[in-house]
Amino acid sequence: MTELRRTYNRKPGKSYGGREYRNGRPVCQGTGGGPSGKRKRPKGSPIFYVCLLLALAVLAAGAFVLFRKFGPGTAWADYKTVYGMGADGTAVFHGGIQTQSAALSRNGKLYLPADAAAETDSKWYFSDEGLLLYSLATETVSIQPGSHTYAVGGQTTDMGYEICFTENGKAYVSVDFMAAFTGVQISSFPSDQESGLPARLYLENDWGTHLKAEASGKTAVRVLAGIKSPILTETEKGSTLYIIDTVDDWTRVRTEDGFVGYLKTKYLKNQQEYQLSSSAALPEYTAVKSDKKISMAWHQVFSAGDNAELSEYLEGTEGITVLSPTWFSVADNSGALNSLADASYVSQAHERGMQVWGLVDDFDSNVDVLTLLSSSAARRTMVDQLMNAVSQYGLDGINVDFESIKQDSAPHFLQFIRELSIACRQAGKVLSIDNYVPSGGRSWYNLKEQGQVADYVVIMGYDEHYKGCCSGTNASLSFSEQGIVNTLRSVPADKVINGLPFFMRVWQETPEENAPADAKLYDDGLSVYEGRYARDSKAVGMDEAQRLLSAHGVTPEWKEKLGQYYGQYEEDGSTWRIWLEDARSIGLKMEKVKQYDIAGAAFWKLGLESSDVWPVIGQYLQ
Repeated sequence: MTELRRTYNRKPGKSYGGREYRNGRPVCQGTGGGPSGKRKRPKGSPIFYVCLLLALAVLAAGAFVLFRKFGPGTAWADYKTVYGMGADGTAVFHGGIQTQSAALSRNGKLYLPADAAAETDSKWYFSDEGLLLYSLATETVSIQPGSHTYAVGGQTTDMGYEICFTENGKAYVSVDFMAAFTGVQISSFPSDQESGLPARLYLENDWGTHLKAEASGKTAVRVLAGIKSPILTETEKGSTLYIIDTVDDWTRVRTEDGFVGYLKTKYLKNQQEYQLSSSAALPEYTAVKSDKKISMAWHQVFSAGDNAELSEYLEGTEGITVLSPTWFSVADNSGALNSLADASYVSQAHERGMQVWGLVDDFDSNVDVLTLLSSSAARRTMVDQLMNAVSQYGLDGINVDFESIKQDSAPHFLQFIRELSIACRQAGKVLSIDNYVPSGGRSWYNLKEQGQVADYVVIMGYDEHYKGCCSGTNASLSFSEQGIVNTLRSVPADKVINGLPFFMRVWQETPEENAPADAKLYDDGLSVYEGRYARDSKAVGMDEAQRLLSAHGVTPEWKEKLGQYYGQYEEDGSTWRIWLEDARSIGLKMEKVKQYDIAGAAFWKLGLESSDVWPVIGQYLQ
């Protein structure tokens, strides 16, 4: 009560103890002493606002830099740079890839250089005689430059325009004729002078099932697979995109308006299949097939007298269905052949139920393969001589073993194979082609084309390590299997024959201090010796390899990874190394022949095998 009295007895408007009272109540004093009694906000410092604005500016600049660095690029492509030509040109695409050559306009028609036509279909071939050739299953169509007509099966057709012509030594073929004759599908898109966009011509003949999809929205189609790559065009929602391939999370497509580029795969929807088929009815490629698995033995014949020894070579063998004697070799650039063919040899083989496929090779060092094969006359000479031999000696087929083909001679080699295949098909004889194990370095052998025109494609599944290479196995199990797998990407299984070795190499490695003064030295870390060493090798058969190891008291060790035995010994200051082929290693390779259900196996060469391999081979070819 005393406190209450003290409070209410205080005079209004008077301050007590620093506080003002009105009507007996203390008055709240606002900051700054305003009469309202409300607290006032402090005035902000100008420096504070400047700092705030600077911070926001820095953040905005950082965001902009990050967006520029990691966000999608907005720059449009320069079409002249992309296509390598201006709006006056016509870029040509095949399988979604631009060819090196542009189309040429003549009298209102588009024409392709003959080499560009061959990129789309390797059967187009311009000969040294100045003729445009296209090989069908049973005949080769030849067209004279400037001609409006062509003939197939004795029937002449007039196209009403120049089918092909030459200009400045270069041959050109009509795009319309290509479509009419082979059925290749053509799509063309106009140029745009304002943007510098050239006209584009698309050729498609990869017959079969393909994929297409819809664009889920408007999005950029870029030159390369990356968000910073320049923009080629923009898709509209729902537009059709023809899928070519994928790279990580990007898909390469062809748009409805004729652009090939990349967009994010997530922008595709409603993916579905469609069929691409030819509109032309070309003669079907027929093949001469065996009703049982092929077991072919190459027989190396050095002289005519060797033919008489056939019965000795066949003693103890089992299950051989085909003999391929090395009878024919190209003698010169005119296509003349040397021959060791023998009628009695063929008769003896036939009596044993074996076919004979005479082998022809290109091993003569006097022969320039490019000169030989690019000559139409030389090719005709070889085909005529081989088919005459087939008739004269009663051969069942031809085995082509051309191992000197380089990229420049490859188109001519394929034309030779086509022309020989026509002759063999007409005669009902087998054509088989020997090939190295497929690799990127020899892609010009074109196994896909061989698989179409030949009856059998033979893979020489050996020489994994060869004389000019380094010490190692002649044919590991994985090497042999990979040869089959790679070939099956291009050739039907019922046309593939896998070649296996009856031989191996004995590798001699000599340390530098023991090597002859004139020996070539290696320092590749692949020897049993450290430092520099000399290297040499020789090919031996199965029995000889076993004899060498036994004579030096060596028990070979099984190498599971290679699928082979390995042994080595020292003699005369050198180490001798052998990766063995025997019944066990051949059996494992034959398992792969059976696993992939290919046409059969071939063996180089008769006479180098041990007798115990034949029962092993036979059990896999039954």
